[in-house]
Amino acid sequence: MAGSRVTFPPMAGSETLEIAIDRAACRGAGECVFRAERTFVLDDEDCAKLISADGDSEEVVLAAARACPNFAIAVSRGGVRLV
Repeated sequence: MAGSRVTFPPMAGSETLEIAIDRAACRGAGECVFRAERTFVLDDEDCAKLISADGDSEEVVLAAARACPNFAIAVSRGGVRLV
């Protein structure tokens, strides 16, 4: 998956949560920003962009990724895709 990538700091007893945005798939719907406004913004091209590795909780980030109508956000941990 091409695009932005940032890793969240690991929580106690867990591996790092990784988020990738496929800029080619993103259409700027803004669902990620609506649900996780401390983690995502829309850039000048109306594509999702990661702004903070610790902005929102893991649950909020997962919900934001699931809400993407174009499946442009992938979330994984330890090489296993969660969303």
